[in-house]
Amino acid sequence: MTYCKQCLEKQQKINYLQEEIVQLKAKLRYQQRTANEGFFGSSTPSSRIPIKPNNPAEHTNNRGGGKTGHKGYGRSSIQKQDADEVKTVKVENTCPDCGGILEDKGSRTRTVMDCQPIKIKKLLYHLERKYCPRCQKVVAAKAPGVLPRCLYSNNLLTLVAVQHYIYGNTLVLQRYFSSSFLGG
Repeated sequence: MTYCKQCLEKQQKINYLQEEIVQLKAKLRYQQRTANEGFFGSSTPSSRIPIKPNNPAEHTNNRGGGKTGHKGYGRSSIQKQDADEVKTVKVENTCPDCGGILEDKGSRTRTVMDCQPIKIKKLLYHLERKYCPRCQKVVAAKAPGVLPRCLYSNNLLTLVAVQHYIYGNTLVLQRYFSSSFLGG
């Protein structure tokens, strides 16, 4: 078989251009999809979707939240007499950026709810044992709130499980057990 050199070059050019068209169409589809659905596709949070399709055009420029001058119902701060403790946090007299002298501008209050670290108690139970002469069995008391042959109470195991699986704290065991049981 003989091929025309010019026809072969034209066919190669056509094949190259067809592949480029397919790639460009895919890129265009991706850009259109991200414009409609947001950067993360169907996993984009509703607050990050560029323009919600069911939203009328006149509402797209409205900002959410309370209107200007509205009192609001946000988190209320506590009064000085209701606080368990009042602390003052000081600022240095020099600017941390340039080293200049700072002028006093008063202070602002901030309400914070805090808790002290949990102290684990080491308990020693004296469990009574009694003998029944009638059925010839020993009856023993059980430690309250503890699984059989377990060192840690159900309350402590629950605390550790909640801290780990609900709040994602991974160092709970090390922090609690090393300080309380190992004399740390």
